[in-house]
Amino acid sequence: MAVEYGAQGRWGGKLTRRALPLDDPSIDELAPAQRRKLAGIWLSRAAMERRVADSFEVIRDALIRRGAKASLVELAVRAIDDEYRHAELSRVVASRFAGSELAAPPRLLLDVPKHTGASPELRDTLFVVGQCLLNETTAGAFLEVCLEHAQGELARAALQELLSDEIDHGRIGWAELAAEEPRMREQVGRWLLPMAYLNLQLWRKETPEDPEHHSVLSLHGAPPARVIHAALVDALSSLIVPGLKQLAIDSRALETWLLAGADTERPPLELLGH
Repeated sequence: MAVEYGAQGRWGGKLTRRALPLDDPSIDELAPAQRRKLAGIWLSRAAMERRVADSFEVIRDALIRRGAKASLVELAVRAIDDEYRHAELSRVVASRFAGSELAAPPRLLLDVPKHTGASPELRDTLFVVGQCLLNETTAGAFLEVCLEHAQGELARAALQELLSDEIDHGRIGWAELAAEEPRMREQVGRWLLPMAYLNLQLWRKETPEDPEHHSVLSLHGAPPARVIHAALVDALSSLIVPGLKQLAIDSRALETWLLAGADTERPPLELLGH
């Protein structure tokens, strides 16, 4: 079954590249409380995906101001619609777990980073790096670990669809940073630790520890928070840091923080002033 998106009026194509297996029999075998829990998890993901659509509008405008290649701007424009589709996809999955059609969740406020002290040009670059290089790369790690644990047909299909787009969204940040002059890349390097800290802090806030987490939730795309958080830190260490080094960007402060445990309860001293 392919579902048409229309709740926001921004995207009118097919919801997925392949039909969603909404008749997944494993869902009907779940206890009512487990279905309610999974419906809530997927509906919260719908809200977060909708907020990312707003974020990509900021990214699109920042890329235009920076004179980015038309291909990157076009990818950012497509990403806006991708995220609307992701929000609807997550809502449809949530509705299947709930056993009834759920309304779209309340819209989450997008808190655009101020990057106080940065020049307008640097601020635009930091927007792109923060959302695409950092957040979308870690989002890919989040989806990969969810997919690794998922066995339910519907959850796996939805996660595969989401992941296929997040990879492209992350490339926007890497491509834009690679195109910047060495002077700009050097300035970006000074902001990496505070941006990574705040990004991981938000992820941990929105995927909190659940002492009552049941293993069956993992089978439908919702592994324990500790597993998710470990995957996010690993993505920073094994994907993002090596990529930054390839671009000759100083990531020593970020690496030191990661090696010390990536604490998001107490800001490291390097964060002062940001």
